[in-house]
Amino acid sequence: MKISSKGITAIKLFIDLGEHYEEGFISLIDVAKRKEVSKKFLEQIVPFYKNSGLLLGKGGNQGGYRLAKAPNEISLFDILSLSESIFAPVGSGSSPIDEAFAKADRWLEEYLSSVTLDKLVEQQVESYSNSWSI
Repeated sequence: MKISSKGITAIKLFIDLGEHYEEGFISLIDVAKRKEVSKKFLEQIVPFYKNSGLLLGKGGNQGGYRLAKAPNEISLFDILSLSESIFAPVGSGSSPIDEAFAKADRWLEEYLSSVTLDKLVEQQVESYSNSWSI
C-alpha cells in the first residue's frame, strides 16, 4: 500500500494538532514549521477535513485549526479515507478476485480504524525523547 503525499501530510497535520490538542487553535504556519511541510499544501488539504467535521477552523489573529474530536476518537482510517483512493470499491462482481479484494479492503479498514490518533501522538512524543543526545 502506498500513501500519497496528501495522506502523509494530513497524518502529520493531525499528529501535530493532537500533540497540541489542549492548546486550542493552532496556526498552519506553526504546523508547517514543526512538521517541515509546506504551508500552502496544508492550506489545500485542510478544507477536506474541515468539511468532513474532523477539524474546526477559526479566522483572525488568534485563529487556526484544531481537532473537532478528541485524539482517541479519530482513527487513521478517518484521516486516510478522505485523502486516499485505496478505499474506493474495486468491483461489484462476485468473482473470486472481487471477493479477495473486498476482504482485503475490509481488513485494511478494520486495522486502520483501530489505530487512533492518540496512539500516533504517543509514538511521536516517544520518538522525541529517544532522539536526545548530549
